Amino acid sequence: MIGEETTGRLDFDALRDAIERCEADALIGFYAEDAELRILNGEVLESPAFELRGKAEIERYLRAVCDQEMTCIIEGEVVFADESITFDEMCAYPDGTQISVETTLEIGEGKVQRQTDVARSARHDDRSER
Repeated sequence: MIGEETTGRLDFDALRDAIERCEADALIGFYAEDAELRILNGEVLESPAFELRGKAEIERYLRAVCDQEMTCIIEGEVVFADESITFDEMCAYPDGTQISVETTLEIGEGKVQRQTDVARSARHDDRSER
């Protein structure tokens, strides 16, 4: 969707900008103190999730991710519901590796309360063949 979108007072345009610029300081401000982040391997769904609990753990993770040399863009449709936002992100590394991440954010009081990411290699995520 184009234009400023808000869900529970979370400014998605500002979040998109922070994601696409890989700005850890800006990203951290979107999370609640007791937020949770789960990352699932979309190619091996039976594998255990990588889980982080609390803003401090999420901050360390975001700083490590944002320190990598990569570009990230939000692609396709962004789905806004009353208390959630779902979107796809494509990340590309200098060596040509591409990762697709389907993200669902659960929002409360204008902050991310819970984030679930399903990550897969982009070469296995060609939706045009589905």
